[in-house]
Amino acid sequence: MPVSRIQTFGEANAGLTQSRSNEPNAQDSVASAPVLNAREAAPADYYQVNFIEVFEYVLAAYEHVLPTKLAQSLHNYLQADDDAQRLFARLLTRKVPVFLEQSLSYAEVGDTTKALENLAAYGLIRRNPAVPADRLLHALKKSALLDYFVAAAGYPKNWAKERVSEHILAVHTDRRIRQIVSDHIVWFSLSSQSHWRLVQLLYFGQSNKDWSAHIRRDLGHMRYESVELSQPRFASSQSLQNFLRERTLRSHIFRLDEHPSLLPGLVRALGEPVADAEAARLRQRNLLRLGKWCEQHEALDEALSVYRQAEIAPARERRVRILDKRGDNEAAQQLLAQIAQAPLSATEQIFGERFGQRGAGYQPPTTVWSIDHDCNYETPTVENFVLHTLLQEQGGWGIHSENALLKTFTGLIYWGAIFAPVPGAFTNPFQSAPHDLMAPEFASTRVKQLQNIEARAADDRALVELMQDTASEKWGTANPLVSWGLLQSVSLDDWLEAVPPGWVRRLSAFLIRNLNDYRKGFPDLFLCYDDLRAEFVEVKGPTDQIQPQQRAWFRVFRDMGIDARVIKLKITK
Repeated sequence: MPVSRIQTFGEANAGLTQSRSNEPNAQDSVASAPVLNAREAAPADYYQVNFIEVFEYVLAAYEHVLPTKLAQSLHNYLQADDDAQRLFARLLTRKVPVFLEQSLSYAEVGDTTKALENLAAYGLIRRNPAVPADRLLHALKKSALLDYFVAAAGYPKNWAKERVSEHILAVHTDRRIRQIVSDHIVWFSLSSQSHWRLVQLLYFGQSNKDWSAHIRRDLGHMRYESVELSQPRFASSQSLQNFLRERTLRSHIFRLDEHPSLLPGLVRALGEPVADAEAARLRQRNLLRLGKWCEQHEALDEALSVYRQAEIAPARERRVRILDKRGDNEAAQQLLAQIAQAPLSATEQIFGERFGQRGAGYQPPTTVWSIDHDCNYETPTVENFVLHTLLQEQGGWGIHSENALLKTFTGLIYWGAIFAPVPGAFTNPFQSAPHDLMAPEFASTRVKQLQNIEARAADDRALVELMQDTASEKWGTANPLVSWGLLQSVSLDDWLEAVPPGWVRRLSAFLIRNLNDYRKGFPDLFLCYDDLRAEFVEVKGPTDQIQPQQRAWFRVFRDMGIDARVIKLKITK
């Protein structure tokens, strides 16, 4: 059992590099037989082999939906010679869009000049293309700028490179700049940047992973569960285009502050029907994003129009607030009645119960602490102030874990359901969760898997063994529900001694069936006192109010008979 532990989840999640020695097989599991060693150069064919794997996968899964030119480019790469493949693999991992020939020197590429010629012949790169002049100048060193442009030679030496570039851009046209630079050096760029971004999306399944994911995996920093890839994510070229269109609309929404004239076109575009499931999920989020922007900029007619099309929370809540703000009480009440009859989420239900009725709805158990005006309760945080005070008074241990605690329990118990080979759930080898993990249909699609797991863990001993076995076998494997850092801070054995098994079982069974609605809002603190009592505590400072999602969780605690309360700090005058 830990002794008086006061720690935040941020500290607990600092990383996996210092595994707790009492965690079974932790270090061995994370770093078993890494392909790469951080202190050694990668094998000569390392990047080449990775990209052959990527391109062969994308062709096998998606050739029927790929743009013709992209499919041909992938085939061309696979036909190129070794040096060309190795050089192109390196170019794809570089962040800049312009490559200077003189900078392309890699130990694994025997003949760079011949490799460049091979890649150009296959149409994979372009020699001296008409790239924007600012990108070309960015690739050059300051000394080169001063050498190539006579007008720059007399600049003070203390001028920064950016200032020299700005002057050159002001004096010369893009075409003239490229002409001057071409008299001195050769540059290259990829033939189609958008094609390779699409390959990246299709392979990794999301835009926040890049080619470095291979390196992190092969260094042993990240592991991914092995799941059968039963079908591609996009069944037709139209479904892919629908998805990409929604991504483009999302990017335009993010640019509205800079280009507000985009608003009418976005409202029209998001009013058009979309039948594809992947695109439809993106569309719903796009509607909420656009509606929020319209509200913030007082475009209330547009906000109402956009929110009316959204079928997910909090669209109806936002409409009620806008209607109330405008004084249209009748329309607001009609919408509140619809929410009361069929709420779309727990937070929407609570909103419907409480809107316009101060103090209405479920009130969680609350303890008010009166503190002096000059009490330094905010150092380091209000949560740690309460945690420290409770442990001083009652002994035991506790941690500021928030949502990570229950999500970790749930991820360990239901690992087999999360990574079940459901058709369409996993479509790429670097996927850390099924595509529908947060979708309403996640649980209904996996009824048998959930029931089998719950039958296996029906008694307390079996539950503990299931969680311990999963943690030992899967340690360090990516799962968005599981915080391995939290289990480094407090071992799983300590958690299972402190938290009553009935709480673990009931809360996890509830969360896995309500992930989209309840993945946030769990209380800040967990405490286990010297007398073995346990409780969850949500901390609120003098100016903080309990949020709808937190209120929803306390209603769940009440129904399950789980000890939880709010501690509210109140400054005495």
